[in-house]
Amino acid sequence: MLDRLEEQVTRNRLFPTMLALTFCFQPIARADEHLKTGNSAPPLSFKQLLQARAGVRGTWEELKGQAVVLEFWATWCGGCVDNIPHINELAAEFKSKPIQFISITDETDLDLVKHFLTRHPISGWVAFDDENSTFKRYGVEGRPQTVLVNRSGVVEGITNIPRSVTPQVLNDLLEGAPLHFPEVPLAPPMGSEPGAPAPLLQVMIRPAAPVAISGTSPGLALDQNGRHEEYGVTLLSLLSEIRDVPENLIDAPEWCSGMRYDVSIVTPQHQEALRGPLLIQMVEAVFQLKVHTETKPTRVYVLTRLDGQKPNLRVSSSKEESAYWIRDKGEAQLTGASVDSIVRIARFVLGLQVVDETRLTGRYDFDLKYDPSHPETLAQMVRDQLGLNLAEGQRNLVHLVVDSATEPKTW
Repeated sequence: MLDRLEEQVTRNRLFPTMLALTFCFQPIARADEHLKTGNSAPPLSFKQLLQARAGVRGTWEELKGQAVVLEFWATWCGGCVDNIPHINELAAEFKSKPIQFISITDETDLDLVKHFLTRHPISGWVAFDDENSTFKRYGVEGRPQTVLVNRSGVVEGITNIPRSVTPQVLNDLLEGAPLHFPEVPLAPPMGSEPGAPAPLLQVMIRPAAPVAISGTSPGLALDQNGRHEEYGVTLLSLLSEIRDVPENLIDAPEWCSGMRYDVSIVTPQHQEALRGPLLIQMVEAVFQLKVHTETKPTRVYVLTRLDGQKPNLRVSSSKEESAYWIRDKGEAQLTGASVDSIVRIARFVLGLQVVDETRLTGRYDFDLKYDPSHPETLAQMVRDQLGLNLAEGQRNLVHLVVDSATEPKTW
């Protein structure tokens, strides 16, 4: 069954595009592997340079001895436009210091940008990139992105949050001290904004929130309007769910049964079948799981008939199954139930896999009472009340073995 499930998951594996958000709804700006702090700043190539002295082309030779703030921006970028007053305030405050502000755009409509500047003036130089060459050298994939270069032409800082460039950061840049960008509060996480539309597709796995925050007890599962949520579950129970394997047949590191998580999955209407494959893929990615299946001799309980004794099970006349089971009292009343109901109760109470070898296939009515404070007595109760034998044994069973798993950390 596990092999078939793995084949099915492989056939149906989804590869959702991972989306990230910046102020301009572009991929998060990042420098490529050639742009790293501590390295020399790549060349600057500008098609036109506004607000600079006549004849200045904006090369590093011309900027020698000055610290430089490079701001990659665009007129259509809302976050960039919102950041203009901040850049202007910094430029005014450091006007007498050896520091040059350069705002670089890769837009090709020069007249549009110049008209924009009449309404939104930018202090410092405004540069038009030459055939996108500077953006490529600095690995810019989105904007705003700010690169801070010291007076020796070495990259000292890269950030996607221009507001984190404070006067203290620039003073440190000028003095050659290490840069420490302060944390700046951002907008609420996507989906948590007031009045936000419901997502079409979403998978979230987080460390379990305290009951005071979640308002629910660990183990609660909810299904509503395409959203499936589970609270306070362990990785072991998640593996049991997505792999359809009892927890006691999963060999995993101890922390997998200790740390708890909250899980939320949202799927579009009529696509609930996506939940399983999505959860499998996300759990494997988040916990960096590597697993395999293996048949092992396993300690179990075996349910059999008593030699020469008829089971104390009444053949049911009911066409539907009903179960009344109070676990903490040790009372079960079942109607129209199969022997598998006894197996499930015994598995829960005894904590081991239970193998049914009774060959009883009918539907029965029966009552069962046991002492929940002494689980080991359940076997005697099954014998006395149901006329069946429940005894420890050993069978070869398929285990899901976790070869490696990483306990994830939040940012």
